[in-house]
Amino acid sequence: MRAAFLLLLLANIALFAWQQGLVGSTANAGREPQRLDRQVAVDRIRVLTPDQLAALRGTPATAGDGVAGPACLEFGDFDEAGLARVQARLAALGLADRLRPRRVNAAGWFIVHLPPLPSRAEAEQLAQDLRGRGVRDLVIMGQNSAMPNAIVLGSFRDPELAQRHQAELTRRGIGGVQTSQRAATEATRFEIRDVDAALARSLAEIQTEFPQSQLVPCAN
Repeated sequence: MRAAFLLLLLANIALFAWQQGLVGSTANAGREPQRLDRQVAVDRIRVLTPDQLAALRGTPATAGDGVAGPACLEFGDFDEAGLARVQARLAALGLADRLRPRRVNAAGWFIVHLPPLPSRAEAEQLAQDLRGRGVRDLVIMGQNSAMPNAIVLGSFRDPELAQRHQAELTRRGIGGVQTSQRAATEATRFEIRDVDAALARSLAEIQTEFPQSQLVPCAN
């Protein structure tokens, strides 16, 4: 009787040790609760965003990673006074066939200018003098314009901005500066396709040089 009791006690001890894993892995090692016991800091697991993964890789996220940018921008509108200068700035970006200018009907402009001179030569001489005094944004109007040989010193949609510019030029000692309103006319607007983030930044920098202009997503 005592032997049977001892054998039963030993069997229970062995079974307990086996269930607790004291004698090696068990068939239930992949089940609960043992599997939960082996998980490490499950409350700290988080899903990384595409930007965070790109940062870990040391590479920028792309549009395919969920970062989208405008595919097309419109930049304008530019009248005769500012067209040549903005064309030069855009040409430096090497846009090739991504850049498409078109003529549009523009609202009236307020231009800050010096009155027409008798000849082109006199206008060129005065323009040279003005450049020597630090006035860079100027254009001599052509012979077929409404004010041949006038020197335009700025064009604005907002009359208040035009008046401020006129006052600043006068303060700098430039006499005879006037502000005139031009009737609605044709202007040039640029459409730029396939715009990525870097190009958008470059265009935004150029736009600051032309306060009267707008840089907006394409209408369609």
